Amino acid sequence: MNLTDLRDELTMHADDLGPAPDFGAGVAQRVRSTKRRRAAAAGSVATLAVAALAVGVVSSLDRQAPAVPAGSVSSSAAPMIGADGMPFRTVPDAPGDIVKDGLRYRARVADDRLAVGFIGERGQAQFSLVLTPTTTHVSYGAECYLPGLTDDEAATYMVTVSLGGAKGFFGSSCSPGRPAERDLPAGGGVPGEPGQGWTELTVGQAARVRVQLVDAKTNKPASVDGAQLTGAVYELGSQTTVKDLSGTPVTALPHVVEHQGYRYRLERLSTSPLRSGRLSPTGAPAGPAVVLWGSAGDTVLATTPGSPSSLRLDGLRNTGESRPVGSWGPTPVPAGSARTLSLVAEGPRPNSGTAFIAVYTLER
Repeated sequence: MNLTDLRDELTMHADDLGPAPDFGAGVAQRVRSTKRRRAAAAGSVATLAVAALAVGVVSSLDRQAPAVPAGSVSSSAAPMIGADGMPFRTVPDAPGDIVKDGLRYRARVADDRLAVGFIGERGQAQFSLVLTPTTTHVSYGAECYLPGLTDDEAATYMVTVSLGGAKGFFGSSCSPGRPAERDLPAGGGVPGEPGQGWTELTVGQAARVRVQLVDAKTNKPASVDGAQLTGAVYELGSQTTVKDLSGTPVTALPHVVEHQGYRYRLERLSTSPLRSGRLSPTGAPAGPAVVLWGSAGDTVLATTPGSPSSLRLDGLRNTGESRPVGSWGPTPVPAGSARTLSLVAEGPRPNSGTAFIAVYTLER
């Protein structure tokens, strides 16, 4: 999930205030994308992405540009506040981080832990990651930077991820130039059915994941001067499974998310079947919070042709954010900016699906 880009950004206790920044069996199974920025199926699996890729998030939000300390500008003890009105601080390097060429994969993001990661050399068109998992609940992701190319030129390439030498089943589009931020997204796709994990992985048994630059049209290996690829697999922290009325799991949400250097813990979760009108009401968070909201479900996208459905988050003072039915993601909520939160369904009623609002409050 570019998740999310849906995975990179909130850690340490809120009382330790510091300076400032940081908040997606096998090919046959569905992949729940946590990459909010860009995710595409690779080559022949394009149909898989359209039919079975439920866009989700991750436990991360895009990091915002730093603003100024709360209160007096001369008060160095005051917490920094980001452009979104949320607490903001820099996460220092830690043991286990992978740091190279101005980029970093963090060893821990929220409660997700880096299993294996690699930042490639300039011009390196592919590499493999070998991991021995301690859990089958993982996320994986890859990035591709093509300095010197235009947006249109970069769009003709993508980076794929594959397991055990099979054809790439996860793809991410390439970006021109270098990334604006140091920290790379923590994961991007979560393979397997909600709550079940990636069944093609075996705990304690080594597995090989290949990251490769390919032509976006042909899915054949490609090479670009100066191209830089990165890839990582994160083992997920504890999660809460969201179920529909029949008791079938439709998605899984992390117990802890991170935003701009701070950890936020799940406080309450409200769910309801999709239908016209107001859904999933929940009380307004008193302090800064992160809200994961949206909907999920196997046939949630089976609506009237030509009349797409969407959900709108209602109750925030400064936003009327909407997203398509069948997707979910995070919204930062500064202290005092929310009333009672609810979801408003717009468009025709889907055949099925579950709407939800998960409120995460600052960990103290």
